[in-house]
Amino acid sequence: MSIAAQLQRISQISDKDEKIEAYKKVLLSLFEKEDATNLKETIKHVIGTSTIISRPVLKELADNLKKASPALHKDVATTTLEILNQGHAVQFEEQISDINYNLAKVIINDNDFLNAAKVLQAIPLETGQRNYPVEKKVKIWVMIAQLYLEEEKALEAERFINKAAPLTGQIKNEKLLLKYKSAFVRNQDFNRKFIEASLSYYRLSQSVPRIDERMQALESGVRCAVLAPAGPQRSRLLAMYYKDDKAPQLESYTVLEKMFLERILKKEEITAFSNTLLEHQKAIVAGGKTILEQAVMEHNLLAASKVYNNITFDELANLLDVTPDMAEKIASKMISEDRLVGSINQTSKLLYFKKPGSSSSLNEWDQHIEHACSSVNSILEKITKKYPNFT
Repeated sequence: MSIAAQLQRISQISDKDEKIEAYKKVLLSLFEKEDATNLKETIKHVIGTSTIISRPVLKELADNLKKASPALHKDVATTTLEILNQGHAVQFEEQISDINYNLAKVIINDNDFLNAAKVLQAIPLETGQRNYPVEKKVKIWVMIAQLYLEEEKALEAERFINKAAPLTGQIKNEKLLLKYKSAFVRNQDFNRKFIEASLSYYRLSQSVPRIDERMQALESGVRCAVLAPAGPQRSRLLAMYYKDDKAPQLESYTVLEKMFLERILKKEEITAFSNTLLEHQKAIVAGGKTILEQAVMEHNLLAASKVYNNITFDELANLLDVTPDMAEKIASKMISEDRLVGSINQTSKLLYFKKPGSSSSLNEWDQHIEHACSSVNSILEKITKKYPNFT
């Protein structure tokens, strides 16, 4: 009997439950045969029946799709969604949501992340008639963000991270919260907010349950710390990572150690570290240098400030592997941003470094007096506390 004849016969059954079971049996038979053509014909027919009949049958379809081969799943699910979205979206919102979600998981397995993200976006979490649980909304938005991040689409990812953010306070599922935090910090990384990303990666490393996840978060955090602009903030981050008990096990430990100890990095060490960077971390910045090259130049300049009292721009240029004019610009920018303590004498083409803590004799004397006064006050407070009647 042809599929058309079978469907015609079932449509004449008067009992609702019997009719639903008959449609389900046809679906099961066609799935077993992997008969995509007749499955599509059956779905088209079922959608045209009463919603009392079609809803449970489509739920059966969604359940069977999960067990089908990826090729059959994609073919039948895509056609089903096309039919349902032609004037049936309101009646079958639940079925559309389930089919989209499971189709996206199949597409993810094919590493087609952009299409998977688009399929998930078709789930009407905000515009539909259903009231979706908060956890489901956050789960899907975080999934979409993660998929965009896999393709380095940071702007698109940020949109869905921002949707999820206000709802995270209502989430009790720790795994889902970790996924959100992971997507959030990766987006900071992709947007080159390396200071913020490095700090977030470290916090994430203290939250993840598995040691391999912790090591991955630490590696990512060190990369961001190295790429961050040289200065006090980065120094604090480097110290935090360097003092972590897992630091010596990191692939990037050599660079981390040298940067923390403010030693000049060698060219081969920089090359080895650059091979661990992600694509967006290799971007060219103003001046024609990569982010890493810029960060290393600034680091080497800070390292030089610990060794020299002053240096000519010709010597500095040789140290940083740039022109004397570029060396002066880098030093000037860092001084103006309070990331380097020093001064420039353009007449003699010299850069003077001021050591932290070094000050004029008068300022130093003031600090001694302040410390002495503070110590006296502290002693008096202790005496008064122990002997209340003391005057």
